[in-house]
Amino acid sequence: MEAVIPVAALGVGCILLGVGLKTIGILSIYFGMQSGLSLYMKTMLSQAVVSQELGLNGVPAAFLVTAIQQGVAFLVLCVVLLVLRFIPHEWVGLTEPYKLKRLETRKEWGAMLIFSMAFAANIGLNNFSLSLLAVSMNLTVRSCLPIMTLTVQGLLGTAGSVKPMEVVLMIAGVFFASLSVLAESEDVHSNTETNSNMILGLTMCSISNLAAALNLVLAAAFGTYMKMSPLDTTFYMALPVALLLLPAAVYAAHPVSWPGVGLMTDLAVVRRVLELNPSTMAWLCFSGVFAAGYNILNYTVVQKLSATQAAFAGNFNKAASIALSISLGLEHLPSGAWGALMVLAIAGNVGSFTRYSLLMSAERRPNAPIGNGKPAENKGSESGWRL
Repeated sequence: MEAVIPVAALGVGCILLGVGLKTIGILSIYFGMQSGLSLYMKTMLSQAVVSQELGLNGVPAAFLVTAIQQGVAFLVLCVVLLVLRFIPHEWVGLTEPYKLKRLETRKEWGAMLIFSMAFAANIGLNNFSLSLLAVSMNLTVRSCLPIMTLTVQGLLGTAGSVKPMEVVLMIAGVFFASLSVLAESEDVHSNTETNSNMILGLTMCSISNLAAALNLVLAAAFGTYMKMSPLDTTFYMALPVALLLLPAAVYAAHPVSWPGVGLMTDLAVVRRVLELNPSTMAWLCFSGVFAAGYNILNYTVVQKLSATQAAFAGNFNKAASIALSISLGLEHLPSGAWGALMVLAIAGNVGSFTRYSLLMSAERRPNAPIGNGKPAENKGSESGWRL
């Protein structure tokens, strides 16, 4: 049931691509992949039945799950690259057989390592927060990504001028996100353990947002300055990300969502799941196939459109995913007036950052008219980072 709408969006997107509506088609597929993967991972991390007798649901081992996911994605991409090298290129719309871009300089390898570290922190910590937070709370915090992106651009000297309206919209977005968290916390404040897990989840989600912002900026730079395709980028970072996450998966003990269980490492969690219900791990491994496709699509949106448009599309997807999560019963709104306040806060948060993204897109899109009516020079993505 949870997969119906995301699969429908994927189908519609493929049809739109087939009739030549590329931008709308890509965004429709992007929605299907992002919302589908978010709901899938939430189900696997905290709701999949591991042992009905013991009351154990989900696999709260975010770092190891992400490492496995990226390892599977690496193997999938190896097969894809092999196929693209040997099948007739006209079958896949290429003018010549696909060739993986080689990283040749230390600067390129260093940039890829930084990119992999940012991605590992982004996805690993986000999955960790998903195992502790409701989908709505996780996605509300994640919708604050534009302000994090602007912060990273400012640190790298690529932010440009910031108008007062942009600041107002960002402050409004953060205010509504805080209001949503307050409403959700009213539902769990009496449970000390749950409240502690929520605070930890919010902290991890906020740090993952910062890593995601760096990820977006670097992804745009790879396409602009290093001439790397989304497939190249995803292939090179998959294996390093898996390796970077292994130490945390093996040695970092953390709270888990299982009742009556103290601190556990990801490795201990996975061993327990394998003892009780090994088929659950098979489903988690299978998610690596979808993760490979989503990562390629995510960087396609950033490079073919812009980081701003990607942030806008991502915010729309997050709002839709929250609605899906609630309507499908994956979570419930707080009772009474707090539930209404949470709905308004989520709408205000997503609306503020969506308006911000649209404002940025109108101001900085390539060839947009400027003061004298002449088109602005296209100097690459506004999120570019000169290597």
